[in-house]
Amino acid sequence: MKKKIILSIFLLILILTGLGVYCINGDKISKNVYVQNINIGDLTKDEAKDKLSSEYKIQSFKFNYKEKTWDIDPKTIDINYDLDKTINKAYDVNRKGNIIQNIFKSLQNLAGIKTKVNLVISCDEDKLKSELEKISKEVNKDSKDATIKIEKKKVKVVKEETGLKLDIEKTKENFIEDINKGKSTQKLVVSQIKPKIKSSDLKGIDTLLGSYSTTLYDSGYGRVQNIKLATKKTSDVILMPGETFSYNKHTGVRSAENGYKLAHVISSGKVAYGIGGGVCQVSSTLFNAVLYSGLDIVSRTNHSIPSTYVDLGRDATVSDSGIDFVFKNNYKHPVFIKNNYKDGVIKCQIFGHKSDKKNIEISTKYGYNITTYRTYYDNNKKEIKKEAEMKVLLSGVDNYLSLSQIAQDYFGKSRSWLYQRINGATVNGKPAQFTPEEQQRFANALMDISEKIQNTAKRLSTC
Repeated sequence: MKKKIILSIFLLILILTGLGVYCINGDKISKNVYVQNINIGDLTKDEAKDKLSSEYKIQSFKFNYKEKTWDIDPKTIDINYDLDKTINKAYDVNRKGNIIQNIFKSLQNLAGIKTKVNLVISCDEDKLKSELEKISKEVNKDSKDATIKIEKKKVKVVKEETGLKLDIEKTKENFIEDINKGKSTQKLVVSQIKPKIKSSDLKGIDTLLGSYSTTLYDSGYGRVQNIKLATKKTSDVILMPGETFSYNKHTGVRSAENGYKLAHVISSGKVAYGIGGGVCQVSSTLFNAVLYSGLDIVSRTNHSIPSTYVDLGRDATVSDSGIDFVFKNNYKHPVFIKNNYKDGVIKCQIFGHKSDKKNIEISTKYGYNITTYRTYYDNNKKEIKKEAEMKVLLSGVDNYLSLSQIAQDYFGKSRSWLYQRINGATVNGKPAQFTPEEQQRFANALMDISEKIQNTAKRLSTC
């Protein structure tokens, strides 16, 4: 009895092995092998190819993101089904392993266990990228920094918005990989773009720090359009603590390509016709708002001839050749710049934290040159300090200057003499001022010192 059982098992193994070897050595694909739900088992390669060609229907592909779907016609991306490679994969199902693995696989298939083989698919990657770029226009969304909105003279913080960007390369890679796994639906790979400024950064902005308005006397079309454009480009700007604002950076090059028009400009001391005329009225209006807000002036240059829209010493010219109006947020809280043009009036406003609100008066004195003063008062109208424009211009570097050394080496004077002229101190009932020659000598002294510092820095960097 025991011998019969052993013999029966041996015969069974022999028969099964024989069946497995037969399947392996035959010219047909193993039984129960499917491609896209089409059974091509027990067929020769040619028979399988004919069956797939006649029964397989090309289907569209889908991209999903959240609740939205985009259909891609296979023809638009030149989908190519490589039936030969697919059938070879199917043929190798019970032939790619060692003899025992191949026999076992053949017997599994004979027992009714299905083996699925994916179509080998390729596409034109450039055309696929082009389709994804079209989709990206619907998906992509710029992030929006938190900002400030003025409603009925009240300051409101507008919450930031997270942006979205379709990762075209990653989506493309996933698509090519997944279609060869038989997947026809693909999720878009979308990244979130975080805003730089959050509403929490702006909660302290609650007060108008400084404001100034000017009126247009030349309402020509070109000038009005330039002023509207410059006002818009320099408005709704958040300036974080320590950051600087460059007027030229925000307005861009004043060119026809950037939307600027022909209008009257001041060039080389004369009124002429040029692109961008009128932008200096916006910079001058903003300059005065900045003065009243108490922010540091980094760079400011007056026109070569008086302006009609502000008093002498209260203008700020700019040019594409390098003259810029630059100021800095010297406070510990952010400030918000709001400019607008309406009915012939330019209005510039600086908003910030109530603790940074200053009582400031601006005045101008005439002498050898024009000096603009910024005077600070306490709540009782008592003068706290008075800054001459020279002091304002030196803000940020004056702490690094030795007034005694400059006065002695370049003027042969005392420190107090130089200090009086920088700060516009009253001497014998009049504000002390530089003569034009003295101001030029002071400028030359600073350039000379700057050159010496730069040369020293170069030598240090090469040590």
